[in-house]
Amino acid sequence: MAAVQKAIFSSGILLVTAILFALRVDKSVDWNWFLIFIPLWLFDAVMITYIIVNIIIHFRTSFCGNVDRNDMTKNRKYGLLVFCVFKIAFQVLLCLRLEGFQISLYYVLIPLWAVLVAGLVDNFFVLKASSPYR
Repeated sequence: MAAVQKAIFSSGILLVTAILFALRVDKSVDWNWFLIFIPLWLFDAVMITYIIVNIIIHFRTSFCGNVDRNDMTKNRKYGLLVFCVFKIAFQVLLCLRLEGFQISLYYVLIPLWAVLVAGLVDNFFVLKASSPYR
């Protein structure tokens, strides 16, 4: 997929989710919160499929050693897969909380905090590796 198509798909998913969220918060519809988050789960399913296909391609081709054409190592691909799993866990816990289950907000936000900290650490190492003062 080209970058423009990915951007249009992502923007469309976010727009549909925002509209459904606004309708639910405005009490125009009385749908389950799990239905409101379906566009995001569709996006996650596409991303997980894309990452798994890239991991399979990474193992089937060995033209650049451990790095593919996007300069993404096997471990970073696994990290993206874990990121998607934690994002889905956060969404499920958030939906359960919004549906009225007595889950502490602290526990709902643990997957999100883990993803944010891992993203900061990953960005630090990428910046350190690309620093001109090595």
